[in-house]
Amino acid sequence: MRVSTQAFFNNSIANLQRLQTGLTDIQEQIATGRRIQRPSDDPVAAARLLDYRQSVETIDQYQRNTSLAESRLQLEEQTLTNYTNLLQRARELTLQAANATQDQQTRGFIAEELRQSVLEALSLANTRDATDEYLFSGFQTGTQPYTRSGDTFTYNGDQGQRVVQVSASRQLADSDPGDAIFGRIREGNGQLLATSDAANTGTGVILNDSASDVPGYAYERYAISFTATDAYEVRDDGGVLVTSGSYTDGDSITFNGISVSIEGAPAIGDNFAVDPSPNTDVFSALTNLAIALENGTDNPASRATTDNSINRGLNALDQSIDKVLTARTAIGARLSVAETQLDINAGTKLVLQSSLADIEDLDYAAAISSLAQQSSALEAAQQSFIRVQSLSLFNFL
Repeated sequence: MRVSTQAFFNNSIANLQRLQTGLTDIQEQIATGRRIQRPSDDPVAAARLLDYRQSVETIDQYQRNTSLAESRLQLEEQTLTNYTNLLQRARELTLQAANATQDQQTRGFIAEELRQSVLEALSLANTRDATDEYLFSGFQTGTQPYTRSGDTFTYNGDQGQRVVQVSASRQLADSDPGDAIFGRIREGNGQLLATSDAANTGTGVILNDSASDVPGYAYERYAISFTATDAYEVRDDGGVLVTSGSYTDGDSITFNGISVSIEGAPAIGDNFAVDPSPNTDVFSALTNLAIALENGTDNPASRATTDNSINRGLNALDQSIDKVLTARTAIGARLSVAETQLDINAGTKLVLQSSLADIEDLDYAAAISSLAQQSSALEAAQQSFIRVQSLSLFNFL
């Protein structure tokens, strides 16, 4: 069969190109360390690789989410540690102010420090994270949580708690709404608030920590009025007489499931009240306490009024401390979850990367051997082509 010169050249060049392509493929594999350079090399393995890579990228995103959540939680924990120290100091000052040896001047000094505590507490409540977002605004991370107008404080965030996805089946809250920590503080003992009338002229002091209730108590306002220095009557919110009795310093006054104690010597016409605990915020509680210390005088009736305000402020501080300690416990638990999840995600990623390596990593020994074989074949083909294409009948004449 005759083989034309053109056909010979075409076949030879095609063979050389095939060998050159094979050599290039092996060189590319060796250069990258990957057996599969393009899906056509191994379609089934390429599809599996795509799945594995997507899983690794997803885990990387979980790791970034978890690290961000951990960072915000660490910042929140440090902020609340400082806030706890502030509350403890304010409580110490309040107990100091309650001491009978304090005069109006020293109470004024205490009031000034309490006002500074208000400013510090506001600064802590308005803490920003590393991305310049507010930590305690709920979902409204671009809105300053607390603002002040005179002695009035407003929470501008919401009750939302931002969460991030840290695994396919788990979310983690990375902050708390400020109102849940700095606000919504139940006054009094958390159930009842006992207060005195600012116009009282006696030295009676009502004790919030003595106020208690029993199941079935109807939550409404009760007024305790002294009809004599040793006699009182209790009326409900509608003015209906509930009970009356004789007063002895420090004894309990009991009515409708409520028990409360009054110490000192109330004057005729002095009034006290027992209400269901309302909510306040720590800024208002500290401010009202400072105002009471500033406005008091050294006469017995004024000191009794101040002592009632001190007791109210002290109970608010105790409620605040309980609230922040509960929050810190929850934050500690979430930090533990974040740390554990980082380890879990890292382990899962390692397994996936191992599976990826099994599929796509190159066997260097086999590849180098193949490279040598392909190089030899290409060189031989090139030499053969050179020799054959130079043959002619004129060489034999």
